[in-house]
Amino acid sequence: MFTDTHSHIHYLKEFPDVGEVLQRAVEAGVTRQMIVGCTVEDSFGALEFVEKHSDFSLWSTLGVHPHNANEWNDEVCGRFRKTALEEKKVVALGEMGLDYFRNFQPHDVQARALREQLALARELDLPAVVHVRDAWDDALKILQESGHSKVILHCFTGTLEHARICWKNGYYLSFSGVLTYPKNEYLREIAAQTSPELLLIETDCPYLAPQVFRGKRNEPAFVVETAKVLARARGVELEEIGKLTTANALKLFGVD
Repeated sequence: MFTDTHSHIHYLKEFPDVGEVLQRAVEAGVTRQMIVGCTVEDSFGALEFVEKHSDFSLWSTLGVHPHNANEWNDEVCGRFRKTALEEKKVVALGEMGLDYFRNFQPHDVQARALREQLALARELDLPAVVHVRDAWDDALKILQESGHSKVILHCFTGTLEHARICWKNGYYLSFSGVLTYPKNEYLREIAAQTSPELLLIETDCPYLAPQVFRGKRNEPAFVVETAKVLARARGVELEEIGKLTTANALKLFGVD
């Protein structure tokens, strides 16, 4: 019924009990997950994790996060291209993006890695999972210049104006546990206004646990709490949110 479009349960240090975590997700109705890579090594680790846990409906991504943008080069691009073409379980590129909050990499290095990963995503016709923090104007400019339309704004926290630019370009907004935090009424208003065909939900686990679990390790089963808040914001039943966001994810990622 539910799909977690952004999970990091392959972080075995955070999830030593991953078998139990996977089972709890299924019991909660979270039957599909996208396992997202953040570095070169991590991306191939995500694919290996998905292949190891083939009894579950898991897919993976290949990406270089802005914190690790200095890893991106032509060799990595070639490896990602080859793997994405050969491995059916790889369904997207990312996470990629810009992060001016941490500033672990120079802005020009982040921008280059983002532009070139977007170009590869467009070449392969794969969705791009995009991380943006304190860099919305620059990121949206690069996204629009790329000409790639299959874009997911992971853990969306932008303003209404940023959301309108995303809607205009057909980008998906993926809402995480941040949607449930009491201070984020503005975000719930954006979620309520987003076209149904552009809605996704995620955990970004082990980070950003929903309000009812805040301070604890996040896990895929908890995406249901975000779905509940999204349902209330949009004035619909929880089941409708589950069906809608899953249908959107299946269409976008090209899986069943």
